[in-house]
Amino acid sequence: MASEYVSVSNLRFLLFDVLASPQLNRLGLYQDYDQEAYELALDAAKDIGDQFLFPIYREMDKNKAYHQDGVVHVHPGLKAAIKAIAEGGWIAAPDDFEHGGQQMPLSLLNACIFIFYAANANAAAHAFLTQGAANLIRSFGDAGLQKTYIPPMYAGDWQGTMALTEPQAGSSLSDITTTAVLTTEGHYKLKGQKIYISGGDHSAVDNVVHLMLARIKGAPEGAKGISLFVVPKYRQENGKLVSNDVTTSGIFGKMGQKGYVAAQLMIGEKDDCQGYLVGAPHRGLPQMFQMMNEARIATGLMATGTASGAYYASLQYAKERPQGRHPSNKDTGQQQVLIIEHADVRRMLLFQKAIVEGSLGLLLQCCYYADLARATEDKEAREQAHLLLELLTPIAKSYPAEMGTLAVSTGMQVLGGAGYCDDFPLEQYYRDIRVNAIYEGTTGIHGLDLLGRKVMMADGKAATLFLREVQTTIKEAMKMPALDPFGRQLTAAAMGLHQTTMHLVELAMKEAPEIFLADATLYLEYFGIIAIGWQWLKQAIAAEKALAGAERETEAFYRSKLAAFQYFFEYELPKTEGIRQRLHSSNRVTLETLPEWIL
Repeated sequence: MASEYVSVSNLRFLLFDVLASPQLNRLGLYQDYDQEAYELALDAAKDIGDQFLFPIYREMDKNKAYHQDGVVHVHPGLKAAIKAIAEGGWIAAPDDFEHGGQQMPLSLLNACIFIFYAANANAAAHAFLTQGAANLIRSFGDAGLQKTYIPPMYAGDWQGTMALTEPQAGSSLSDITTTAVLTTEGHYKLKGQKIYISGGDHSAVDNVVHLMLARIKGAPEGAKGISLFVVPKYRQENGKLVSNDVTTSGIFGKMGQKGYVAAQLMIGEKDDCQGYLVGAPHRGLPQMFQMMNEARIATGLMATGTASGAYYASLQYAKERPQGRHPSNKDTGQQQVLIIEHADVRRMLLFQKAIVEGSLGLLLQCCYYADLARATEDKEAREQAHLLLELLTPIAKSYPAEMGTLAVSTGMQVLGGAGYCDDFPLEQYYRDIRVNAIYEGTTGIHGLDLLGRKVMMADGKAATLFLREVQTTIKEAMKMPALDPFGRQLTAAAMGLHQTTMHLVELAMKEAPEIFLADATLYLEYFGIIAIGWQWLKQAIAAEKALAGAERETEAFYRSKLAAFQYFFEYELPKTEGIRQRLHSSNRVTLETLPEWIL
């Protein structure tokens, strides 16, 4: 297995040179986080990845989780991994000091979480799913719920989940049927079924705390009648944990992530499942969207982390595997060259690097906006950061998931036949990453969200702010002779996106929503390419500045950055032209093809 899975140097470059994230310490909430604090946090995260996560990545796949005699058994190393993350303060990290947290900037926290995901997303996901659930309780739960549930979740003793999906209601949450009936004791009795619940039950923790959506008896129909509940596997009675009538009927046999279970839960079969209302009744869906949006960024990080592990595995192989000779050399008596000497192999490696490091740039950019939205006292800056984060979230989730899958597939191609065999990790990375395009809403759902909601949000202000951010970067690039042509190229591509957006908005005013939204997924892809192009231009600016004064040992890093940047602009950015042509076409083949014609 490859000895490396992530570049901490790249994280430092993005945080310090591109985003200047330590300057967030000018905001009172983050005043303790100077560059030294960032360095210490990154090193601490890498140590946990090296010691507790990466060593069991392949073992968790080969010795997969299983359900037997009512118990979900997982790899024994998972418990130690969760505890190491918890004891390092990472689950509690974003919370306030007064609640035992570290008030850590999200841009730093998620850079460190990226290290964990690159080392072993299947293990690390347990801890950060718990983090999201605890944050939801902190945001909307009463003092009693916070006191009872958050400390053992922060300690890594209890697992948190989000329990939404039901057999008859996938992404259509307005159709859930799990019921809640208020009792005279003040709690609710819940009854129903939940499926595909990640981390929904396992032997590495003492209890599982489900943040569950259900419908209170007599509630309004649809989304307006959904409430949010804390539903533990075990409830506390007289200081002891007793069964809460939440049972696991089985776990799903997933394509990948064999050590990260997806459970099927039966709730209240004995009419003894107690649930505790979080916040006001019928406000469950808006509340749950806090955790879902956090999980969407996390899904993008997970996909990018997995693609990072695959990239470094394929890069190592390419530097060690001799095969063939250059096309100009026909002398079979001469030694074979390492495959990285072949231009097409370098193309594949540059593709992987461009996707991984471009995606990570966008994700950390989103986290930076989240930090501003959380901590700045400037009302206008806070609103703008919030709008940009909302607009970019569906892209930050979907682009790394979709393109990361292609990147890992390309990594398998670098290895050739070896990549398809389980002697090497690429086939596991490929199986593991595929689910990220499905987690927290399929890519199609996010296309609908972007085009149907986000670009029109605040009368189009979010989209305008995004284009302004891109233009600011372009103007800076065009002051540098080496980057001027690329700035002009991105200007044309961004203008094409704006024109396409206007075209689709006009279509929405004239035609039925089905016509406007038919190719929303393509629009998401288009927007994603522009967003990653913007991030690569930002990285190129920083690399050019650093290269001028770089020492010999660091020069290769910046040259590598500029090579991946040029690759993206040469190979990926031009793809927008084909997408733009399709989005402007009046041919409505998907709408006009009848279901019975698809045979």
